[in-house]
Order: sequence, then C-alpha cells, then structure tokens
Amino acid sequence: MLEWEELGDVRLLIVEDDPFNRDLLFSLFNQLSNMEIFEAANGLEALQVLQKEDIDIILLDIHMPAMNGFETLKALRNMPKYSFTPVIIITSNENEMKKSYELGADDFISKPFKAIELESRVYTHIKKGQYRKKYNELFEKMNREVIKKNTELLHTMKSIENSQKEFFYRLSILMNKKKNSKNNKIVATISKEFATLLGCSAVEASNVYYGAIIRDIGLFALSKEISPSYKFSQKDKEIYYQYIMLGYQVVNNSIETDFIKVAKKIISQYKENYDGTGFPRKLKKDQISQYAYIVAISETFDALLSEREYRFKKVHSLEETYKVINMEGGRRFKPIMTKIFLDNFEKFVKIREKMI
Repeated sequence: MLEWEELGDVRLLIVEDDPFNRDLLFSLFNQLSNMEIFEAANGLEALQVLQKEDIDIILLDIHMPAMNGFETLKALRNMPKYSFTPVIIITSNENEMKKSYELGADDFISKPFKAIELESRVYTHIKKGQYRKKYNELFEKMNREVIKKNTELLHTMKSIENSQKEFFYRLSILMNKKKNSKNNKIVATISKEFATLLGCSAVEASNVYYGAIIRDIGLFALSKEISPSYKFSQKDKEIYYQYIMLGYQVVNNSIETDFIKVAKKIISQYKENYDGTGFPRKLKKDQISQYAYIVAISETFDALLSEREYRFKKVHSLEETYKVINMEGGRRFKPIMTKIFLDNFEKFVKIREKMI
C-alpha cells in the first residue's frame, strides 16, 4: 500500500489538451487529501503555472496546440527551479519516448491509463524527487560550508605567508648586516620585474621577490673555508652545497605556503645551469624552475655591474654585461628567458640605476 501521507503536501501539474483525459487524471488523484492539482491545456499555460506555483511532479502530454510536450519539456528543464522536477510523459510511441528521455523526461505512461500503475509511478517519482531535493539542499549546504572554510583558510594562509615573508626578510637583513644589502634588494627587485614580464601574477612576482631576498639564507653560517671567487672549485661547490641544503631545510620546516614553495625552488636551484653543469643536483633545462632562472639571471646582471673583490673591483660596462648574459643563454640560462631579459635590458638598467 502506498503511504501518501508520508510524502506531505504534493502539488501535481497535469498538462493535457484533451479535457476528458484531464478530468480522468484529476479524479484519480483528487481523492488524495494531501494532493493539490493544477491543470494546463498546453505548454504555454503550463509554463505560466510553473512560474507562479511550486510544482512537485508533472504529467505531460506530447501532442498539444500552441506548445507541444517536447517544447514544454525543453523549456522547463532550462528553468533552474525545475531542472530536476520529475516529469512523466503521456505516450506509448517509442520514438517519442526516446526523444523525451533525451530532453530530460523521467518516465512514461500510455493511454488508456491504468489507475494502479499510474498512481504507483507518480508516488515513486515524487518520493525520488523529494530525496533528490534533500540531497541537493544538503550538497549546497556542504558546498557553502566548504567555501566558507576555504575562505577562512585562505585568509589564515595569507596571514601566515605574510608573516613568513616578514620573518625571513628580517633574517636576511641580519645576515647582510656586515655587508651592503643594497645588491640583495636590487636582485630581488629586478627578479620581481622580470617575473612580471614573463607573465607571473602580482602574487607570484611578490613571492619571487622575497625568495630572491633569502636565496642565500643558508650562508648565514658561512665559514672561511669557501673561496670568494666567482668560479667555484669542486671543494667550494661541496661546501656551498651544504649551505644550500641548510637554507633549504630552514625554509622547508615552515608551513607550506605558496611563498615557501617558490622560495624552496629558488634556494635549491638558482645555482643550477641550463646545460646541467651547475649544482647541487646537476639539473638541466626544464628540470630547473622558472623562478630559479629568474633569480640567477637577475643576480648575474647585478654582479657584472657591481664591484666584486674576486674581479679586483672591476665593473663591467653595460655592453660587456649584455654580451656576457647573451653568451650564457643556453649554458647557464634558459635561452628564451635570456632573450626576454635582454629584450628588456634597458628597463632593468634603469631600475638598477634608481636603486644604487
């Protein structure tokens, strides 16, 4: 026995152009105390009812004037309110069934109606529709909660990320206390501008800036064993490797924000070379992060234009600097990135001149 009472109040729409069939359907369901019935003689009338009322299930004929069943079904499935409302099509034609099913029909019933079969199908689809509605409401609620939690988490992560940048920035100032930190900021500023030119977002470019600032954080404990020469010996590389790993571990122990991900790639890879001759892992080509290439090129640019003890304080000219960077494309640096940097060479020169 069908337990209609457990379904609560139900609103049925009968869309049928034949008055006799409408009356037959009406008399069948009108005996149910919890059933409210609406009628329409064609699709246009049905849409008017659907716009004004909240309908739980629809019995829909195919052959009607003004607007047939196919057109009506297509229209109501495009209405968000009725995208999942059960629709039972009144037809026995297989081709009509197939087309109706493709348009979103849930079931079919043929004339002449068998009262028990029709009542059973309507009951089943109303029950399914109520379950579906509850599921959708629950799903939407969960979605809202997830979005809220993700928003809160994003806000928290941003706060953590900003704190990390501030902490490591201040640590880099302490690290550079005994020497001029101006070059460090120049390299970071040029790296940020370069990242922007390469299509990085403002957030990414900011992460590159702070990653460049702390690229040598592991050298905080630098001993006198390593030579200050520009070209490292094998022994120097082994010692330097230890400090790269030390810096990587310092950053790696932090909460994994987007900034930390970028900083780790810069710290661990900016001494790698495009041709695989760099260190510490002899990575090459696309194994090396774009962020690491950005910082490596920017650092070389500033180093060539600055005084360095290992060059007996020789400062390269702009022309010499351009040539050196161009020669390093395909060896130390990724060729396409080298070209983009050199295409904007004057821009980087102006940025540096404003900061020295």
